[in-house]
Amino acid sequence: MLAEITDFKDNELELKVREEDISILYIVQHELLKEKSVDFAGVMLQHPLTKDFKMRVVTKRKDPAEVIQDAAVSAADYSKELAGLVKAALK
Repeated sequence: MLAEITDFKDNELELKVREEDISILYIVQHELLKEKSVDFAGVMLQHPLTKDFKMRVVTKRKDPAEVIQDAAVSAADYSKELAGLVKAALK
């Protein structure tokens, strides 16, 4: 995954993400929207042939970079838990 910050303000962060599947970004978005301090979290496909995505996060008080990092860790933990459940069910 390649991520680049394209816009950063006090409570707003915009990322350009390349070479990743949008489903991963949707999982992170889902975790972001669980956070009470997040006003907006969105993912948009910029171009279908190049797989360029834009992720925008707006928070009330917290640093958006920290909120994204926490959501990414939470999404990774959820994915590991889900993988374990699937493996157990297939045995």
